[in-house]
Parts: sequence; structure tokens; C-alpha cells
Amino acid sequence: MTLETSHNPTDERAALVADAAEKARARLKKILVKKQKLRDNLRADLQKHGDPEEWKRKGDLLLANISTARREGDKVLLIDHFDENAPEIAIDVPGRLSVGEAANEMFRRYARARNGRAVIDGRIRETDKELAEIEALLSRTARAEEESDLEFLESVAVAKRIAPTEVSKKKRRDPEIKGVRRYVSSDGFEVLVGRSAKDNDHLTFRIARSMETWLHAADYPGSHVVIRNPNRKEIPQRTVVEAAQLAAFFSDARGLDKAAVHFTLRKFVNKPRRGSPGAVSLASFKTVLVRPENSLRRVDL
Repeated sequence: MTLETSHNPTDERAALVADAAEKARARLKKILVKKQKLRDNLRADLQKHGDPEEWKRKGDLLLANISTARREGDKVLLIDHFDENAPEIAIDVPGRLSVGEAANEMFRRYARARNGRAVIDGRIRETDKELAEIEALLSRTARAEEESDLEFLESVAVAKRIAPTEVSKKKRRDPEIKGVRRYVSSDGFEVLVGRSAKDNDHLTFRIARSMETWLHAADYPGSHVVIRNPNRKEIPQRTVVEAAQLAAFFSDARGLDKAAVHFTLRKFVNKPRRGSPGAVSLASFKTVLVRPENSLRRVDL
């Protein structure tokens, strides 16, 4: 005797829908938590920088009172010319710094806070937008489960394949380039990092093309970094940040929690006359504040 089993396509589809919906929600919630943590970290970084205008105000006051300020330990007493009552106030200044040096330090913090705030504010806005998109996908997932939209649920449950990288698209790489470390960014762009001062010169002035992106840690000796861009595409912000993290990591700023990195097009990088190996001047640049990290995939052998 043969036992026959009934096959119900409706029940089978319902099970597939429920499974796909569960996987989709799990994936989206995992991304949501990660993005929320990123936003919290960015907001904490913003607080650490302080108010740029407050740093500038202190620097201006120190300069205005440079000949009349009085020191008491690690405090400098001076007149607040920004207050109509002109009260005497105290500004914390380490004893090792003169009033003029303290003013320069305040202006340095002002520039760092201003540049950092601009970058971090942009990343927070981008993260908020991504969070809103994920929330919308979660709502759409709930509707798709009610409507048994299996195709949509499966598309959300499974991460999209990573597109072929810029490196893999190139017919030929430059296997003979010496004195550099090779990496690939999350967006598939090849990133080259100079090893020594002479290698930096060779990378910047012999290898990099005029419209490729060049980076270097601000105010610290370190490697020149170049984002290769043979197809002249727009460089994603994520790739710029990742390359900047490498520039900070391969510099004397490696031990800092955050480091400023200048970036510009190679055409704005010039070699000073009689400049030492690795020395450059920049005609134009922007600055990004990053954590020194070496987390990209290494591709050179």
C-alpha cells in the first residue's frame, strides 16, 4: 500500500513568505542598530570638538590682552572686550604656554573644531537619511508580508552583490610600481600609500594623475596617499574617509583619537623649490577629521 501525501502550494508559499519576512526584518534591524550606534558616536565626537566660535573668541581675547594679561597658575586673567561691561575673566592656559602661544593653540582648536563639525554634521545628516530609509523598508516589509510579496521580501533579506571593483575592471594594473602599499576601498577604488619620503615624491609626482585625489595628514609627517581614478568618476565620501584614515594611520598622528587630513586633487599639489623629499605645498585643499585606522583590504603582495 502506498501512502499519498497532499501538497498544498498555498501553505508552502505562506511558509516561504514568513521565512523571508523574518530574515528581512533581522537584516534590517541589524543595519538599523549599526547606524544608530554610528550616529551616537558621531554626536559624541561633535561634543568633543567643542564650539568652534568659543575657541576663536578665546584666541581673539588672548591676542587683544597679550600685553596686559595676568597669569595665576594655569589661568590667564584678562579683560573680556566682547562684553559691554568689560569684566575680567579667566581662561585656562597651561603654564608651559605663553599668552601668544595659547592664542595660537585656541585658533588651532577653532580650525579643527570648525572643519570637524562640518564633516561630522554632514555624516550625521547622511546617517539620519539612511536610518529613515531603513525605517521605511521595515514598514514596507510588514506590508509585503501581509500581501505575500515574496519577491520583495527575498530582495531585502539577501544583501545585494557587491559590484565589481574599479581594480577588477582595469585591464592592466601597474605591477611595477614600487615603494607603495596597495589597498581597495569599500567602493572599489584603488588606494596607494607611499612608504618613504622618496616614495611619496614618486607616488605624487610620477604616478598620480592630475585629477586623482591626494591626501596627507595635516601638521604631521607621514605617507602621501592617492585614490586612483582612471575613469574620472566621482569619488564617494566613504572612500575619501577610508583613504584619510590610512593617511592618518601611516603618519605621526597614528596615536591620536582623531586626526585632521588634508585632501585635494593632485593638480593642486606642488613641489617647493629645493624642497626636501616628501615636502609639498597645496594650492587648495579640504580637511576631514578621521580616526587613524588601517582596515582596508590590502591587494599588493
